[in-house]
Amino acid sequence: MRSIVLRAENLTRRHVLQRVVAASAIAVVWPALSKEGASGLPTEVAGIPIPRTEVALCAAAMAAKVCPDYLFNHCMRTFVFGALFAARQKMAYSAEDAFVAAALHDLGLLAAYESAGSSFEIDGANAAEKLAKEAGMSAADSDRVWHGVALHDVRWSITKRAGPEPMVVAYGAGSDVDGADPTVIEPRQTAEIIAAFPRLQFKRRFTALLIDHCKRKPTSQSGTWLEGLCREQVPTAWTDTVEEEIASAPYDQ
Repeated sequence: MRSIVLRAENLTRRHVLQRVVAASAIAVVWPALSKEGASGLPTEVAGIPIPRTEVALCAAAMAAKVCPDYLFNHCMRTFVFGALFAARQKMAYSAEDAFVAAALHDLGLLAAYESAGSSFEIDGANAAEKLAKEAGMSAADSDRVWHGVALHDVRWSITKRAGPEPMVVAYGAGSDVDGADPTVIEPRQTAEIIAAFPRLQFKRRFTALLIDHCKRKPTSQSGTWLEGLCREQVPTAWTDTVEEEIASAPYDQ
């Protein structure tokens, strides 16, 4: 069995035992995915070590299997950008949990993982948590993965309250979509990240993915980052407004 990389924190004997059992479960359930994940990943990008735990490798392999190439590379860049931010802030976090969340944070944009009405963030979080548990992660670590995915594009003040792992994913995703802050992440680091995980016409292809999602589920993104785009794509689906909801409430005043 491969060595197990444990979080740098005060671990109880019970927690250590849980991780040993988890690693054994992964070796049985997802051995092929673990090997696939190890085969194509660099060990380090822009000075950031890429997690090599069994769960991390399974998550990377799963993302590579179900995501288009440009989306997989975005997920990998998300982790590295976020990890650089964490290093700059001297912020302690679980690299494994953050990596798994980053690797799986856009699953909800894929039709195979979407629900009938939930936002892509919640669909992705639910799918990522399920996959994390199946890969052997503890309930607590899987919960951090869920929050890392669900909160990756909400208000920063909310994400910060959820802990460092969601902050890593949110900052990383934002840096890759909107551009990295050169006062936090040096241009040479950005260049190294893109060299390791090329963008592959990300702007055009990611925009098309978002538009397709909005056309399939136009009202699912109410109050989220994508609401404006979804309203533009299918304006007829948005029949209610805030003021109409208030006026129609069953009260006299």
